[in-house]
Amino acid sequence: MLARPYDLLMKKRRARRLKDFVLPHSGNGYKPLLLTAGGVALALSVVVLVQGAYVLGSRFAQSNPGFLASVLPSVVTSLTNDDRLAQGLGELQSDELLTRAAQLKAEHMAENGYFSHVSPDGKTPWYWLDQVGYSYSYAGENLAVDFNDSKEVQEAWMASPTHRANIVKREYTRIGVGVAKGMFEGNETTFVVQFFAAPKKGAEVLGGTKVAVVGTNAQVLGASTGPATVGEMFARVAASPMSTTAYVLAGLAGLFTILLLIAIGVHARIQFIEVIVGGLLVVAAALIFIVWNASEGASTVETNDAPSASIEVK
Repeated sequence: MLARPYDLLMKKRRARRLKDFVLPHSGNGYKPLLLTAGGVALALSVVVLVQGAYVLGSRFAQSNPGFLASVLPSVVTSLTNDDRLAQGLGELQSDELLTRAAQLKAEHMAENGYFSHVSPDGKTPWYWLDQVGYSYSYAGENLAVDFNDSKEVQEAWMASPTHRANIVKREYTRIGVGVAKGMFEGNETTFVVQFFAAPKKGAEVLGGTKVAVVGTNAQVLGASTGPATVGEMFARVAASPMSTTAYVLAGLAGLFTILLLIAIGVHARIQFIEVIVGGLLVVAAALIFIVWNASEGASTVETNDAPSASIEVK
C-alpha cells in the first residue's frame, strides 16, 4: 500500500517531464525543451547520424555485394508474400528446387554479363527448371539488377503490370530466389532471379513436355542487394536502407512539425523566433536528406520495362 503513493508521484513527475519537452507552458517559459537550442541540436545530431549510417551502409553494400546478397532471397520472398496477402492471396512457399534453379540462372547472367530472360546462347528460363528436374503446371520468372534496396526492387516489380502479374498470380504456390554478383555494362552489380511455380502433380520431371512461352525475349527491371540478418524484422530493416532511412527522417520531420503547430496554437501570442527557426531547421534537414536519397537511388533504376516471362504446361 505504501508503494502506491510513490508510484503515483513518479507517474506525475514523468508526465510533467514529458509536458516540459513537448508543450509550451509557463513552467518552461513557453519553450518546449525539444524546441530549445539543446533539443534542436540533439535532433539535428540524430538526423545527421541516421543519414551518415545510410551513406556508409550504401558504400559498404556497393563494395561488398557478395556479403549482402547472401540473405536477399529470404527478404524478397517475405516482401513478395506481403504483397500477395495484401491482395487476398495465399503465401508462396519457399521451394528448394526453385531456389536452386533461380541461383543457377543468376550465376549464368553474372558470369556472362547479360540481363535477359533468354541467354545469349538461347537458354530460356525453363531450361533452368529442367536442370534441377522441376516439374510444374505453371511457372514464371522476374529479373532484376542494379538496385541497392530490397524493398525498392519489390516496389519496382509491383509498379510494373507484367511483373506484378507474376507476383499476384493465383495459380502460383511456390517461390525461389537466386542472387549472384557479376559485371553488367561495365559495372560490378548483383543479379536477382525470382522463379514462381505450381508443381505438377504426379510427375517427377518435365522431360519433353510441350510448352507455350510468353515474353522470353524481354529484358526487365533492375535488382537489389540486401544485408546480413539476425532475424526477420532486422533483415527487413537492414535490407531496405533507403526506405528505413526515409521512414526515420520523415518521422522526425513529422514530430517537429506537430511540435511547432502545438507551440504556435497553444500560446499564439508568445512565439519565440528561436523556437520556430529551430523546429523548421530540423524539418528542413530531414526533408532535404529524404529528397537527396531518393534522387540518388533513382539513378540506379533500369528504366526499360518489358514483359516478364511466364509459362503454362499444355
